[in-house]
Amino acid sequence: MPDRDYFNTDSSTVIIQEAYRMYLTRLFELVGSSSEQAKLNAQKVYEIDKEIASSHRTRVELRDVKANYNKIAIRDLDVKHPNIGWSRLLKDLYAQTDSINVGQPTYYDKLNELLKTVSIQDWKVYLKAKSLINYSNALSKAFVDASFEYDKIISGQAVQKSRGEKMASAVDQNLGEALGQSYVKRYFSEEAKMRMLDLVNNIQKAYATRIDKLEWMSDSTKQKAKEKLFAITKKIGYPDKWKDYSNVHIARDTYFENLVSANATAFQRNFDKLGKSVDKTEWFTTPSTVTAYNNPTANEIVFPAGILQPPYFDNNADDALNYGGIGMVIGHELTHTFDDQGAQFDKEGNVKNWWTEEDYKKFKSKIQQVIDQYSEFTVLDSLRINGAMTVGENTADIAGIAVAYDAFKMTQQGQDTTKLGDFSPDQRFFLSIAKIWRVKMKDEFLRLWINNNSHSPPMWRVNGPLMNTTPFYHAFNVQPEDRMYLPEEERITIW
Repeated sequence: MPDRDYFNTDSSTVIIQEAYRMYLTRLFELVGSSSEQAKLNAQKVYEIDKEIASSHRTRVELRDVKANYNKIAIRDLDVKHPNIGWSRLLKDLYAQTDSINVGQPTYYDKLNELLKTVSIQDWKVYLKAKSLINYSNALSKAFVDASFEYDKIISGQAVQKSRGEKMASAVDQNLGEALGQSYVKRYFSEEAKMRMLDLVNNIQKAYATRIDKLEWMSDSTKQKAKEKLFAITKKIGYPDKWKDYSNVHIARDTYFENLVSANATAFQRNFDKLGKSVDKTEWFTTPSTVTAYNNPTANEIVFPAGILQPPYFDNNADDALNYGGIGMVIGHELTHTFDDQGAQFDKEGNVKNWWTEEDYKKFKSKIQQVIDQYSEFTVLDSLRINGAMTVGENTADIAGIAVAYDAFKMTQQGQDTTKLGDFSPDQRFFLSIAKIWRVKMKDEFLRLWINNNSHSPPMWRVNGPLMNTTPFYHAFNVQPEDRMYLPEEERITIW
């Protein structure tokens, strides 16, 4: 099940619950259980899942940086969770450590309880089900079809991906940096990387200027903010050193075994980090992935080559399109350094307060404005955006566009009024923002998105921040009778 809230009793989630039980039943049938036994097994798995889910924190609670950091000594965990047996578990894994950061303590409390109340036989059934789910898409067609029928209920996807799409994803997920080396040679030139770096640097400078002009922030906090801003590490296109896949065994006729080998290698790579200093050169996405991220624990922003393609970025395009497209993304990722979560980390990536008490109080007040505004946006029927869950991303969108626009106005084209394709430079800037978020979704997937995604749906990643962007009003002559109009005093400015 996607989330703890899918175990509630509203009509849409009840349908998904039934689909999940049917999926489990089908998996057990495919490995030899009778129909009756398969149904019984499915119900057992469902009940354990429901019990475990009740201990999970909500997605809003998971935004609390400090509450999710709980360093606990192993000896204390042994006392608290005798049924888990932490010391023995770690010894069996050859893991030498005296403490662990427990993200969700109530989960392990619940697990410790269930290990005593749920029979060994039922745990075997449960773990069997989880193994089947984990590998269902790598098994025969019957397993793949069973997985798709369940996914179809959740997401509304009508047709399975082609074999070619599946194989491309499998290579990217399991040998991503090997694929990435070929990808960047073909699709990302050194010239494009230098232009992208210029964009990042210019937007970073514009950000510093905006910080200087903030009326609500004191000079001492402004200085700390700028120190953090200019300490950011910028990773563009691809890593400086590539991952080694020499321990992954690949053969043409052993697809399942290939995946197991890749998973084992990835597990060992992560496990080998235990007790060692953090490798700040490591990337947590592949070069060919269309994404970008901010890692607050390392104070870094990352833009893989996959997103540095049209419509986000085009080395042959004018500044209006690039500052509107990838510029918004750059501004967005920079803002995560100062969103409700990122603002709690210092320039070294440590959870450490660098704010005056009064400034942080004002900042929290502005964050609440974002929560309140987005909570009023209706997405589907009576379904609204969860403002508290999406506040970090919405804050980054609002400020990201504002700072990208400021940086664009520093360019020659940004200071000009010459039209291209019947549109002014400012209009092209805003149209480029709209262009990068053109997405079609089925209602089922939109519901899944609203319940589980920390980002607002694509439509509201355009309309929401632009309603708060005064230059947009000037560019398109937005009037009070227009649906996207907000009175100036209601437009939110944070950074």
